[in-house]
Amino acid sequence: MNKLALVALSIALGFTAAPALAADSESSGLERAVDGALIVTRVGGVGASMVVGTPVAIVRDTLHHYTTWTPDLADKVGGKDCGPSMALASLATVPASLVWGGVTGSFHGSKNAFVHGFNEPFSPKSFSFGSDYEQ
Repeated sequence: MNKLALVALSIALGFTAAPALAADSESSGLERAVDGALIVTRVGGVGASMVVGTPVAIVRDTLHHYTTWTPDLADKVGGKDCGPSMALASLATVPASLVWGGVTGSFHGSKNAFVHGFNEPFSPKSFSFGSDYEQ
């Protein structure tokens, strides 16, 4: 089989699949144009959410880990009701929560920025401000 016949056959097969690639009747050209125009807003929402929401998530995760770990460790030292045992436990939990909160907060802030910042640009969820903070 010569190369010209092979090319003609592949073009013919390509045209048979063309109706399957056609647009659905449910989505109009106007909807596609609006979705295309919103890409600038969505990318801006992701960028703003990364810049503002990631530090917010880092602070929230750090505080969450500190308030969770300090009483647990103080119970092992002398009790969470005792001030000196809480201070002693804080010597270990402050650096640990800063490191772990920085790691997990960066992840959660980036995740919220990409998931919520693209679908719902400039929403409180995208900036990690929501009351139902996703960890």
